[in-house]
Amino acid sequence: MKPTYATLQEQMLAAIEEDLQRSVAFLDTPTYAEMHRMISYHMGWSETPHARGKRVRPLLTLLSCAGVEGIWQTALPAASAIELLHNFSLIHDDIEDRSEMRRGRPTLWSKWGIEQAINTGDAVFTLAHLSMLRMGEKTTSSDLIHDLMLQFDRACLSLTQGQHLDIGFETRSTVSSSEYLNMIDGKTAALLAASTAIGARVGQAEEGRVAHFHEFGRHLGLAFQILDDVLGIWGEPARTGKSQQDDIRSRKKTLPVLYAMEASPDIAELWHQGNELDRTEDIVDAFEKTGAREYSHTQAREHTRLALAALEAGSPTGPPAEALRNLTHELLSRDQ
Repeated sequence: MKPTYATLQEQMLAAIEEDLQRSVAFLDTPTYAEMHRMISYHMGWSETPHARGKRVRPLLTLLSCAGVEGIWQTALPAASAIELLHNFSLIHDDIEDRSEMRRGRPTLWSKWGIEQAINTGDAVFTLAHLSMLRMGEKTTSSDLIHDLMLQFDRACLSLTQGQHLDIGFETRSTVSSSEYLNMIDGKTAALLAASTAIGARVGQAEEGRVAHFHEFGRHLGLAFQILDDVLGIWGEPARTGKSQQDDIRSRKKTLPVLYAMEASPDIAELWHQGNELDRTEDIVDAFEKTGAREYSHTQAREHTRLALAALEAGSPTGPPAEALRNLTHELLSRDQ
C-alpha cells in the first residue's frame, strides 16, 4: 500500500500536467499547429513522454501550499507558470550551450533550428506570465496577485542574471567559488525559492512562514545545481540523457572544476589547453584525483541540511510535509 504522501503526489502531478496543457491549448490551431507541436515536443507530451522531467518545481509549489494548510488546487496556475518559466530557460540554455541532446533526445533547436527555437522559447516565457495571471480565477485578492507576480518576475530576472554570469564565466580564466555560488543562486536557486514561497503565499501562510519556505527552496536549489554539475562530469550519459562531454567541451566553470583548478595548477593548465575531445577522459581523471567530486557532494549535502532545517522552521503539516522531506532526499540522491 502506498504511503499517503505518495498518493497525494501522484494526484498533484496529474493535475499539473492537465493544467500545463490547458495553459498552451489555445495555440493548437491550424495556423499555429507547428508552434504547438514544438512546445508539446519540448514538454514531453508527444513522441517521448519520458522526456517530461520530474516537474519538481510545480510539485514543490503545490506541496508548499498544502503544507501550510492551503488548498493546493488553488495554486495550480502558479505552479504551471513556474514550470513554463523553467522550460523557457531550458530551451534558451540549450541554444546558448549548443547542447544537441536533452533527456536522451534532440533538443528543440537541433530539431527545428535556432530561429524557431528562440521564438518558441519566447512564447513559452509569455505563456508562463499568462498562466500566473490565471490566479485571478482562483482569488479575488488583487494584493495577492500583485505579490505573486512581483515574486515571479523577480525570479525571472534572477534567472537571467545567473545565466548572464554563467555565460561570462566561460571566457574568464579564473572564477572564485563565491562568484560561482552567486551565479547558481540566480540561475537555479531563485526559481526553486520562488516555487516554495509562492506555494506558501497562495496557502495564506504568514510572512515569517513564507520566508522559511523561501529559504527551503533556495538551499534546495543550491544543492540541486551543485549535484547537477557533478552529474555533468561524472554522470552516466545513458541515465542523464546528456553527453558527459557537454560541460567539459563548453568549459563550464562549475564547483568541481573550480575546486580542481584551485587544488592543482597543472589541472588549470590542462583545462585551458583547448577543446580536444580526446583529452576529456584525462581531465575527468585529474578532477577525480583532487577530491573535487567528494568536495562537491559534501557541499550539496550541507545545502540540503540547511534546506531541511528551513523547512522544519516553516512547520509544514501532514502528508505534504512528509512529501517535501522525501522529495528533498530524492533530489540529493538522484543519478539523472
